[in-house]
Amino acid sequence: MSYEKQTWNKYDELKTEEENIENGAVVTDNRMNHMETGIGDNDANLASHLVDKNNPHKVTAAQVGLGNVQNFGLATEDEAKQGISNAKYMTPILTQAVLSANINSIAWSNSADGTNGFTTVYPNLNLLVNSSAKTKDGFFKNFDKVENDYGEITIKGTNTYVGRDLSDGFSIQPRDYKPGDKYTMSMDVMFTSWNIPAGTTVTEIWFGQRYTSNSDGTINSYKVLCSIDLPTDPSQMLNQWIRITQTSTIPPYPDPSVNAQAVFQTGIFGASEGSFTLRVRKPKQEPGSTATPYMPSSSEVTTADWPKYVGFSNTIKTNKSASDYTWFPVKDSELTNKVDSHVNNKANPHSVTANQVGAYSKQEIDTKLSKAVMADESGKVILKDFEVTTISETVNIGNGLSLNFQRKGEFVLVRFSGSLTAINSGTYFSTAVPAQWRPDGIKELIGHFASGALAFHVDLETDGRVKWWGASGATGAPRGTAMYFLK
Repeated sequence: MSYEKQTWNKYDELKTEEENIENGAVVTDNRMNHMETGIGDNDANLASHLVDKNNPHKVTAAQVGLGNVQNFGLATEDEAKQGISNAKYMTPILTQAVLSANINSIAWSNSADGTNGFTTVYPNLNLLVNSSAKTKDGFFKNFDKVENDYGEITIKGTNTYVGRDLSDGFSIQPRDYKPGDKYTMSMDVMFTSWNIPAGTTVTEIWFGQRYTSNSDGTINSYKVLCSIDLPTDPSQMLNQWIRITQTSTIPPYPDPSVNAQAVFQTGIFGASEGSFTLRVRKPKQEPGSTATPYMPSSSEVTTADWPKYVGFSNTIKTNKSASDYTWFPVKDSELTNKVDSHVNNKANPHSVTANQVGAYSKQEIDTKLSKAVMADESGKVILKDFEVTTISETVNIGNGLSLNFQRKGEFVLVRFSGSLTAINSGTYFSTAVPAQWRPDGIKELIGHFASGALAFHVDLETDGRVKWWGASGATGAPRGTAMYFLK
């Protein structure tokens, strides 16, 4: 509120006191209170102005010499990792996330140059039965024909649902899932014919498992457990393979009386008959929300199915390709020797330059730093030998299986040994590994048995627990060497 100025006049000796007061010639309590109030209001206004940090004077960027400075926003973590924007700024936390994601990385392939089957995601074993379509059973049991590693099925219908039973194709039964867990299905599909007349509609095409109803139909609980949806109008993509993936979250258990089914389900509705022919290859179901490269199930997989080469890269780069990795064959002694040799090579094997790591020349340092911060007048800083301590430990995790660990910095080699007693696929071993060997994410460690072609892998989880993903009931002498980064 603005201050209203008072008018003051000269005191007139010829007037009475009351007349002089009325004429503004006498200091009264009202006039003093008016001034005190005005002073208080001004103090409050000034204090409010001083604490206002929202540019109360409306100063512009041009007025302070920043008219030509671009106003960058903050990058998200995804934008930082992708490295495709030059109009965002990075915080230290984002920088650390990018470095962690892009410096030390591992990839796998089927060729020595990394180009055949290159992947940065190690494949999980398949939970579907006979997914390789070698014979007409398991997942492909009720397909019309199975050949050339794919299954083919023709569906016809008029104003109805059409289904094919897939109960022999899923290794996990509906009530064996844990509610809230995630599972991912993936497959290649090809529509070779699509005959849907005008007025007829295909409402759904999907593979999966679901709860249905109880036997007398008094309880309906049609909830999908794990499924994959196919396009309901593929007329513009006939005779070409399409890769489809879908992640499902397992729903709560329904009433115990509710039944379940595994099915290939189609809905064709309209007055005229509709039909189509579909081919399916490399169907896969796996735990988690990431679709990994195709693999058979634990009972079908052989050594030949696993990646043949593993690649390591410490190149600072996003979206790495096969040429950014150094490749080693997945073979016990040869791989161990080459990895040890590479880890211990202190002669800059990757030909890292000063420019790549942001280093300055001596002349540049002299211009940027005062002599007060130098080690001596010459500006030299001497670094003594830098050594990485190697630690080892053998852990018996149960069922006769031992893990022999060797750690160098953040890099860990682990060798399988012992004599495995029977254990079911997907089961945790009884003993967790100590904290010093626990990674910051689940690591899949590959191995094989000393005799035969049967392979396996185990999941080493962040809490140290180890889960078996080999064939159920398998026994023998586990062998092999795996490796991983702790972070």
